[in-house]
Amino acid sequence: MSFRTALRSSPFAMLFAGSLGVGALAGCASHSADPGAGPAPAPTESPRAGARNAADGPTASGPASTTPAPAAVDSAVAATTPANPAPSAAPAAAAADSGWLQYDPATKTVTFRLIAGPFDWNGYTGGGATLTVPPGTANVINFEQDDGTPHSAEISSGTGPIPNSGGNPAIPRAYTNKVVEGLVQGSKDVIKFTAPDSGTYRLICGVPGHALSGMWIWYKIDPAATAPSFGPTKP
Repeated sequence: MSFRTALRSSPFAMLFAGSLGVGALAGCASHSADPGAGPAPAPTESPRAGARNAADGPTASGPASTTPAPAAVDSAVAATTPANPAPSAAPAAAAADSGWLQYDPATKTVTFRLIAGPFDWNGYTGGGATLTVPPGTANVINFEQDDGTPHSAEISSGTGPIPNSGGNPAIPRAYTNKVVEGLVQGSKDVIKFTAPDSGTYRLICGVPGHALSGMWIWYKIDPAATAPSFGPTKP
């Protein structure tokens, strides 16, 4: 009997074959299911899908949105608020003689501050302003030279051509020192005289050529005036 035939008929051989079959079946079972893996997790919704659903609004089973609706505009306020507010009114103009002119009725004294600028008096040129005083008043003109070019002051005639220079005042003592030469910047002088009963004059710079360049204003005695005034010349 050959070795292969003896092995087939031997009980030991059959037992050995059986154990091999059981081992093979156990190996197959171990590959088909992993006992340590546990149950498969339930499918979950992706973050992008959740965001899309939130943007679409609540579902039939989800809670309603808690975002408050915008408050309604108060109809009373809306009705009283103009769509285009009107601009505020312009401030009232300052007094024409503010800071330049004072008057003492008890002594009938007119005090006027005359500032020589760059070929102007108190910012006015070419007869653009008028100093009006009551007749017989004591006039005190405080002259201040505030320009780099020499200037002076004189009250000249109000009729005829504008004089080229000073030196011929129409009212006695109504002029500064150095009326033709002119006073340098920073100089001060005081002109004192009594106003005539009436008349219209020019208050000029006496330095040659300055009055012709526009450095003059009007000086007027008004018998009806009860107080002095200074401001733009009226047409």
